[in-house]
Amino acid sequence: MPYLLDVSHLMRAARRCMRRAGAPGSDGVSWATYRNGLRGRLAELSERIRCGDWHPAPIRPVEIVSYTGKVFTAAIPTVEDRIVHRAMSTALDPILDQVLADWVSAYRPGRNRITAQRHADAHRRAGNRWAADVDVAGASTGGRVDQLVDWLAEHVTDGSFLSLFGRALSGLPSPLVPGTGLWPAVFHLRLAQVDRQLDELRIVRFADNYLALAPDADAAESAYDRIAVALRSIDLSPHPRKSAIRPPQLTNPEDLFLIDG
Repeated sequence: MPYLLDVSHLMRAARRCMRRAGAPGSDGVSWATYRNGLRGRLAELSERIRCGDWHPAPIRPVEIVSYTGKVFTAAIPTVEDRIVHRAMSTALDPILDQVLADWVSAYRPGRNRITAQRHADAHRRAGNRWAADVDVAGASTGGRVDQLVDWLAEHVTDGSFLSLFGRALSGLPSPLVPGTGLWPAVFHLRLAQVDRQLDELRIVRFADNYLALAPDADAAESAYDRIAVALRSIDLSPHPRKSAIRPPQLTNPEDLFLIDG
């Protein structure tokens, strides 16, 4: 809770939010307006959080077309709610970094597509050249607030923080809607429930793409089934078009983890 109650922490969260341009939320307040008297605004926000009077404002939905042509709805919170989301995320980042397996990359400091490729290449060099390539369908959508709060409660014991986390998620159209500062933490918290069931595999996850390396086709099939079962435990499944067993000639590390690949 100090990340949400200490004005200096809220100030850091606000400055991180202001590093990138952002459109106003549903209240029409821009960063140019909100930064006037910023410290006083943050002191008032801190007091509302302390007293339990902070509630997320309605979000402004916008349609975005990705560079793959996919159209999806993103949420634009108010600038003040963005500060709260960022402060929560800052508090959670070091906790989730300890929770996530070493073989998980993306949306983590120092962990990107290059680190995922290096992990995969190490498995290939050890003789595991077949791959169970599983792209998760709908990994960035849906989710249940109560389920996410329960999962976080395994690692966070502060009841006030957990309550505020649930309140922030309940103010969104769905917990994993793109566009909020909480999205990376919620995304990883959800898939960590799958990761913990797969540690025995020679596996790499980059964002929502699981790649299990195996010495032969049968072992790759078995790994694919293991991943599918683990995904079903949290009501997810492999993407039917993007997921496949890949033979050695199709597991060149530089060709792995491509967007829509």
